[in-house]
Amino acid sequence: MYLCIFLNIAMKKIFYFILLLLIMSPIYSQSTVSIEECQQWAVALSSANVQKELNEQLLKVKINDASSHFYPCLEIIGTASYISAMPQLPEGDMISKDQYRVGMELYQQLFDGGKVFYNRRYQRLMNKNDINKIDLAINKLKEQMISLYLNLLIVEQQNKIFSNLEKTIDDQLRQLRIMLKEGVVYNSTVAQLEVELLKIQQQKGELLAQKNSLSSSLSILTGKDLANAEFTIPTVDDDPSKSESCRLEYAIFKNEIAGLEFQRKLYYANTFPQLSLVGLGGYGRTTFDIFNNDFNWFYFVGITMRVPVINWARTAGVGNIIRLQKSILEAQQSDFEKSNQIEIQEKLNEINRIEDLLTLDNQITQKYNDLTATYRIQLLNGTITIYDFIRQQNDEIQSLINKEVHTIQLLKAKYELKALKGNL
Repeated sequence: MYLCIFLNIAMKKIFYFILLLLIMSPIYSQSTVSIEECQQWAVALSSANVQKELNEQLLKVKINDASSHFYPCLEIIGTASYISAMPQLPEGDMISKDQYRVGMELYQQLFDGGKVFYNRRYQRLMNKNDINKIDLAINKLKEQMISLYLNLLIVEQQNKIFSNLEKTIDDQLRQLRIMLKEGVVYNSTVAQLEVELLKIQQQKGELLAQKNSLSSSLSILTGKDLANAEFTIPTVDDDPSKSESCRLEYAIFKNEIAGLEFQRKLYYANTFPQLSLVGLGGYGRTTFDIFNNDFNWFYFVGITMRVPVINWARTAGVGNIIRLQKSILEAQQSDFEKSNQIEIQEKLNEINRIEDLLTLDNQITQKYNDLTATYRIQLLNGTITIYDFIRQQNDEIQSLINKEVHTIQLLKAKYELKALKGNL
């Protein structure tokens, strides 16, 4: 009996433990994080998708509104009037001076000169521009994520360098303390190295604060807890100069110029004939038979045509305004294209410069590593002072930091080049 109770309790504990693992597994399933994932999370958390959906709904409303001019218009009309003089009927009776009518009027547009067609095309173009502007804001958000992410990588790489140095100094201190007991080295040598160790711990503390600040910013933008995440080093195309620029600004300029052309056509459509179907029916006195003095039904149907005659001058003036606006936009597009090409070339030059620096960094760090190993032996042998060794060690650390910084700067420059070409 006791065995059954024990097994029952054990099974319940195992069940709750498995349940706890299943609940907690999503939290720790994401051990490593990439820059692409951070960008996707940030975009998903932003209002960009909501704005795009609202813009699609807004476009449908505008299209329906533009098309509504072709929907029939039905109105109830009523009049009550008194006329001072009316003609006399042949029988000698006077036509009533008080008149009353109530009825319905139908109006159906048949041809509007193409205004509805051009207006719908114009609204679609402007909607594309609104979407492109939202995508521009998304690219700005991606650039912000890249900057935070790469700055975090720099801090992490520096922290690794100082952690390795801390371990190396710990090993040296153990050896020097043994030598101090044996009277081989002075106490000041050990004390100076201990000071260097404290400085390294201080620098690691500052780096940890920077890392926490950057990871907090990333967590806010992505909506994920990235405090304990491991950030992978991204890779970018080795030869990004091959791809052509496809900036969204070019599409915006193109749509705005095309939109002006549709606006011009809209204004010119005002000079075209307007064709409509009209109908009126009702009850009252007098009817269309003015010699009938009785209340009766009446109606008429027909087609009306309106041809603007004196509106051409105004339309021509609007056409000139649009032509000048189009010229301004084309000039702005040309300036933007030149500026974009200059920035791309400058960024390519920067990439080449950093790559040259990294080639030298590899040689410099190797030389410093060999020198530090030699200085370490000389310090233990007493042929150099602790100050000489620390200066040499600091030079090596600085060369390692420079190498890591240049590596991240190269990644950042390549991402900036992609941004300049609209390929983020």
